[in-house]
Amino acid sequence: MVDSILRNLDLVLLLLAVLVMPALSALSGRKLARLPPEKRNLPARYRQTIARGWIVAGILLAYWHWMGRPFAALGLDWPIGVKGRLGFGFDALIVAALLIHASRLPRLLRGDLDKARRALKQVKITPRTNGELALFMLVAITAGVWEELLYRGFLIWFLAPFARLAGAAILSSVIFGLAHAYQGWRGVAVTTAIGLALAILYLATNSLWWLMLAHALIDINGGVVAFRLARWIRERDAAIAAA
Repeated sequence: MVDSILRNLDLVLLLLAVLVMPALSALSGRKLARLPPEKRNLPARYRQTIARGWIVAGILLAYWHWMGRPFAALGLDWPIGVKGRLGFGFDALIVAALLIHASRLPRLLRGDLDKARRALKQVKITPRTNGELALFMLVAITAGVWEELLYRGFLIWFLAPFARLAGAAILSSVIFGLAHAYQGWRGVAVTTAIGLALAILYLATNSLWWLMLAHALIDINGGVVAFRLARWIRERDAAIAAA
């Protein structure tokens, strides 16, 4: 009886990833789209996202321990293997690439204002104040942990016996993309591609530690870029209105 219940928890986690998270994301996207940016309670949304992420991560880790499964099978190898340690070197390259992109951002922002608006509109959860940006950093760190655990670690482990590693990587990436449905279909496609890249890197290193950091860095950069883009648009609008 207990074994049956525990096996069903695998299915609960699967349904959470495949159905619940995409549905919540799509509903959230529709709700945010109906509200003007100034009426979106982003701090509350950020706090809910942080709490939900750590709850999912905590349940998954506690359940994994309860089942007596090796954490290495979830991507949490310890001590971290050679490939995983090399992955942290790749994180350093990501930081360098993001810093280069940040240095080029002022020049890139001198482009099409309408195009910038459209790009920002797809995000919907752009931090607008310094306080919101600080809270968004915690959202990014949380996402780096729980999304990697669920969409890379758990889903690939669960799907591999049925779809093999290649199929598991593709399916988990599609599910990961759908979980970001609030960004619209273009956002889903981009997120799916990012998820597939992360899945391939995970299979290459068998370690999630460095991918959690990479994921968090990518999300933090996205928040900072969107924050600067939104501020630039407000300044341009103010200058146009004054003129």
